[in-house]
Amino acid sequence: MTPVGSHQLVGAVRLSATPLDAAVGQSVDLTLFSDLPGYLQALGSFLLVVLFGAVILRQSKASVQHSLEALHERPYSAVLYGLAAYLIALAVGLYGFSQLGRIGVADTFLGVLVTLVLGCVLASLTAFGFLVVGTLIVDLQGHREPSYGLVLGASLSAIGWLVLSPAGGLAVWVLIASFGLGGAVRPWFHAERTVDTERAD
Repeated sequence: MTPVGSHQLVGAVRLSATPLDAAVGQSVDLTLFSDLPGYLQALGSFLLVVLFGAVILRQSKASVQHSLEALHERPYSAVLYGLAAYLIALAVGLYGFSQLGRIGVADTFLGVLVTLVLGCVLASLTAFGFLVVGTLIVDLQGHREPSYGLVLGASLSAIGWLVLSPAGGLAVWVLIASFGLGGAVRPWFHAERTVDTERAD
């Protein structure tokens, strides 16, 4: 192989490795989180749900009530709709990140910004889900007070990290949040499908 060909090959390898390096960096962050003691993971989950849930309550308390009503109508399919919301958010975020990697800016401030936005979106979805689940439980006790539901939901989000392995805690975390999230997602999803159908007609 000629020296010119060697340089071109090395350059191509370095360019293609840029998105991989970013992905490895993020997996290291996840590994560091999984290495934390269970009580610290639980504390982090509790604080995340409380902080993001409080912002949601402050901005749109009515959305919690609407989600509860929708959840009462179709509780059995709620988890599937909630998981769909997570998948859509992840797909959009990872697609955007991959496009940044293709143009070689994934490891710049722009890539960090996209990662932070994706993290905030996922945290908001999770906090909303636990907020709805917590409010549903206190509602069954005859006290529909979202602020109590927020504290209860945050407590529920922490339990799995205390008693299960990191993988098990994450699985339970996502499933419970998806159940609460599904009540809000289902009407939105079907509303979007209705709009698309009317446009097609």
